[in-house]
Amino acid sequence: MNTTLKVFIILVLVVSLIFMAIQMMLYATRENWKRRWNEDTAELAKDLKSTSEMLANESARNVKSATLITQFEQQNADQQALLKKQEATISEKDKNIGNLELDISKLRADIMAHKEQIQTLSTQLEQTRTRNNELQHIASVARAVAFQLNVKLAEVEDDLHNSNTTVAKSQQDIAALTKDLNDSKARLALVRDNHPEIYQVLMDDSGSHKFVQGVVAAVNTNPQGQQDLVMLTIGKEEGVEEGLEFIVFRGNQYIVKVRAEKVLNDMVACRVIPETWNATGAQIKVNDLAQNRL
Repeated sequence: MNTTLKVFIILVLVVSLIFMAIQMMLYATRENWKRRWNEDTAELAKDLKSTSEMLANESARNVKSATLITQFEQQNADQQALLKKQEATISEKDKNIGNLELDISKLRADIMAHKEQIQTLSTQLEQTRTRNNELQHIASVARAVAFQLNVKLAEVEDDLHNSNTTVAKSQQDIAALTKDLNDSKARLALVRDNHPEIYQVLMDDSGSHKFVQGVVAAVNTNPQGQQDLVMLTIGKEEGVEEGLEFIVFRGNQYIVKVRAEKVLNDMVACRVIPETWNATGAQIKVNDLAQNRL
């Protein structure tokens, strides 16, 4: 029980006693104080008893209130301690939240950087896919070109084989013509030894330069696919000189004119005169005839 409550009880008791004294004085002066005294004493005793009971009850309530106050103070202390603990926990949580927000900011920055990197990689991937498609297209074209080149190579090999066959045949023809020429030279030598006059007539300039005939031994084609050089089976021994022009023909078909550029003993290299080609498109072939006039 605290001091305030004790003082309050004492004051109540004192006031009650003073009130009782005043009442007794009033009863003693106004009425028969003895009779009134007994009655009032009894009533006062009853009131005092009632007041005492009330005071006891109030004291019990005060004690109970004090107990409750003590309990409340203890609970308040516990609540204050819990509050301080909660505040410390809140402070720690706030600190953790701040750290988490900082981590979240870093993670967002990392996510943005990763998004940019992913965008860059996506762009590079698209460029790589485009380049791969281009390379695949190029590879397809290259395979097609390689196939065409293989086909062309096979054709060239066939042409080379045919050319080799033609050259071999031409060499055989040239050998036969050379044999015939040697036989003719031998006969001419016999004529020179046995009939000098006839030989002089045959070897006269007016006769030798008027008519010279040879055979086409080889034809060269330039990179543009045009025939430009021709080899004939005649040379210095037949009196051929540089600049002499020949008519190339096959049977009764005129083909082109050629001009002697390099004269050897038994061969002459002639260049085709482009503006003299025939109108039918006929080309020079090995074993065609060539002579300086028709």
